[in-house]
Amino acid sequence: MTIHTAGLTHRFGSTHVLNGVDLDLGPGIHGLLGRNGVGKSTLLRILAGQLKPTDGTVEVFGQRPFDNARVMDNTCLTGVDTAYPGWWSAADVIKGARLRFRGWNQTVADTLIADFALDPALGTRYEKLSRGQRAMVSIVIGLASNTELLLLDEPYVGLDTHNTDVFYRHLLAQADTGRTIVMATHHIDDAAKVLDSAVILGRDGVVAKQCVPEDADAFAVAGPELVPLDDAPRHARAAKFDDLIEHVLEVS
Repeated sequence: MTIHTAGLTHRFGSTHVLNGVDLDLGPGIHGLLGRNGVGKSTLLRILAGQLKPTDGTVEVFGQRPFDNARVMDNTCLTGVDTAYPGWWSAADVIKGARLRFRGWNQTVADTLIADFALDPALGTRYEKLSRGQRAMVSIVIGLASNTELLLLDEPYVGLDTHNTDVFYRHLLAQADTGRTIVMATHHIDDAAKVLDSAVILGRDGVVAKQCVPEDADAFAVAGPELVPLDDAPRHARAAKFDDLIEHVLEVS
């Protein structure tokens, strides 16, 4: 198991952000979903070893991640709001990541840069990039890092439909590589098509539900409602994974 947490709690001052999170995740693509402010980014930072939890157990590769070189060298946390040096060019940011991660896959990086048509922006200072261009840079770094654990924090905010499709195509290409990929996102419809599981954080900072696509098979959609399949009226349609996720989010 790549990630294990038990009773994981974190608070900023007197405010609880995470409250008793129990989680077990292995290789595959996992979604981290929830409303704004429920602690998705905080949880990713804890898993990456950047933040020490207030209480509870957290293990990555069987070790405590905080300030742990073994864990941090094999973990990449990136996203559109990652604080890369603003005065560096986009090319320098990517080069810095290449030097940071020993398993860096330059072929993946070059292919993504080409598919995103990112070349014209590589000489631009990072702080001058558009939000979509920053998203592209973060995706290049994350997928090319080749770390055992990849944590993506809202990776494709600002991307248009074409480049979102580029991202998902390359993400799926890594589905069977043995990497553990955790992606925090609000884009449920798109994400549900590629996820091996979804972890949904509730308003109270606990895991409201951890589900897999097969769980949707037990439900149907009747109008605005998700109902058990055995109780579904004739006009109901079979539920999809995104229907189940949306339902859990609504009641969490």
